[in-house]
Amino acid sequence: MIERLLAELPDARVFLAGIDAGDHVSGRDGAADRLLGRDGAVDRLSGRDGVVDLDRHLLEPPAEPERVQDVLVLARTPADVRRVATLHKLLPQAERVVVAVLDTPPAHPAPVPTPTPAHRWRALADLRVYQPKSRVWVVDARFSAATPAGRTVTAVARAFAGHRLDVIAAPAAAIAGVGAADWRPGDPNATPAEVSGPVPERVGAPGGDVVLRTITADALTPSGDAATTPRTGERGWAGDETPVERPALEAVSWERLGRPGMADSPLADPDVLAEPSMIPPVDERLVNPQGFVTTPSRGTASLEERDGRWSVVLDGKVVTSFAESGGVTDADVARLRQIRSVEVDWRHAHSGPLAAVRVLAGLSAAGVPLVARAVPRWAGALGDELVNLLTRAPDLSDDLRREEHSIRLRRAALRTHGVAARWEQLGAPAPAPPLTSVLLATRRTDMVAFALCQIARQRGAPLEVILALHGVPQGHPDVAAAIAAFDGPLTVFEADRRAVFGEVLNLAAARASGSFLLKMDDDDWYGPDFLADLLLAHSYSGAQVVGTVPEFVYLSSIDVTVHRQQVTEQITSFVAGGTILVERSAFQAVGGFRPLPRSVDTQFQEALQAAGGQIYRTHGLGYILRRGPAAHHTWQEPIGTFLQRNRRQWRGFRPNALMALDGSPLP
Repeated sequence: MIERLLAELPDARVFLAGIDAGDHVSGRDGAADRLLGRDGAVDRLSGRDGVVDLDRHLLEPPAEPERVQDVLVLARTPADVRRVATLHKLLPQAERVVVAVLDTPPAHPAPVPTPTPAHRWRALADLRVYQPKSRVWVVDARFSAATPAGRTVTAVARAFAGHRLDVIAAPAAAIAGVGAADWRPGDPNATPAEVSGPVPERVGAPGGDVVLRTITADALTPSGDAATTPRTGERGWAGDETPVERPALEAVSWERLGRPGMADSPLADPDVLAEPSMIPPVDERLVNPQGFVTTPSRGTASLEERDGRWSVVLDGKVVTSFAESGGVTDADVARLRQIRSVEVDWRHAHSGPLAAVRVLAGLSAAGVPLVARAVPRWAGALGDELVNLLTRAPDLSDDLRREEHSIRLRRAALRTHGVAARWEQLGAPAPAPPLTSVLLATRRTDMVAFALCQIARQRGAPLEVILALHGVPQGHPDVAAAIAAFDGPLTVFEADRRAVFGEVLNLAAARASGSFLLKMDDDDWYGPDFLADLLLAHSYSGAQVVGTVPEFVYLSSIDVTVHRQQVTEQITSFVAGGTILVERSAFQAVGGFRPLPRSVDTQFQEALQAAGGQIYRTHGLGYILRRGPAAHHTWQEPIGTFLQRNRRQWRGFRPNALMALDGSPLP
């Protein structure tokens, strides 16, 4: 396939991302296949003029926009496409732009770009999106006039990430040096700069507010400082453009650290990577828990060195090998989903500490169940929480314990190694966390205290409560006592008993001030990280609605807890009504809830999807549905429904560990 593209575009300027002639992946039969095939495509690429490896070559902004006839971008995975999108301003203008992605996880939709009148999409003459073979996608765009090729790449990157705005909530960044795009994956607003400075102007203003520059060992002066002297006739960094400097991959490779003379370099200090801010972040838009498998079909693998790369090896066969840089991709993660756990072998760390830590941070962010013996000193950039979790010894043969461990890992990794978190660690101001308005409607005076107690348990996310007393007087002793005991922002109003449920919820939403609305039920249990986990899933999924399903159900009438078979961490068509977290703008766009007495949750989700919105189902370990007699619920499903398709069931009330409950059922 690559051979055909090269023959079809003989004079094209070729850009590579995530591709190495030695790259290989394993098929289902375990046989290693070169990504570029065995038909001479590798040799043709290596010997061809005009081939630029965006991961290894220093590419700086041209003085004048360059024009070529054709541009061919070859990316290994969708995650690599997002890195090219960060560098899109460095690509020339062309009348034909072809983006080929060689290793796309099956769960990805077709990467259909969304052309707009802006950015010269008006010159688009033809657009073809096709799949020449399994896991390979090609986007072929032809224009009637020379068009910035990078615009096509950014549109493809957005398509792979669900067409969500590719904006990172941090100051505009300028990046310089080999591998600098790793620090702003999928950020088309980043401005590439020359290594010696200055930051290019952009529409009458500097192109970045913060500058990040990668440095190699060869660029260090004898004192260990990075040389910043500009080339002849060039202006260097201005006083307010002093770069934040981070070592490039080769500067902290084991080979480099072991060379004579490196003992005096600050990079030889094993503590040089002691902080998370010293390594590039994880691109959580594609490397995240989506696709997690709760009942894997394969056994325990090991993370060990093979041919100079860290690789996941199962039964002596390589499942996937990670890039030399240590960057984990969505394709890597997809190949590991059926593996029960991965044990880390520290004895043979591959290309260096930076790459090793990046692999572990990426796998943890994806929720791959990792375990390790004592973490070496040079891996301190993982962060204390991840180090502690990796060295725990949970029983990963138990599916529930395994998922609990995975959730703890992903929480720690995404909040420590995500892109926004990394730039806060680099000094960018932290944005104000969004306010969530909890919509709580109840007819039962005896459940108000319990419901407010579940909300009060939430941590890690600011919230307010809109309590709708549906035909219940606020002066009732139980209600008044519960309201007085609640320590937090609380708005209470009485709704007419004759109003239907959907109307009451809309009245509550009208009183809310948060940018997110969360519908909670008055009789279900919620873990302390329930809301924080929903917001985390919103940040990596791109969906307008996030929730979960009743994976755990307490059948109060027979005193049984059931753990139901459910598929989570996926785009879906339905989540439980008592877990709906929705962007306020999306809620308003579909007109809120329908004025119905029941089925309001289903109708709302149907309307959202009909309008083009998406629903994401995250893990179900932070929520327990209470089920009594069907007549007591708006969802009037018979109790027998909850005794089908169960993974386990227990006598009594049995919350999982993430619920952080003492084990006794409340009222």
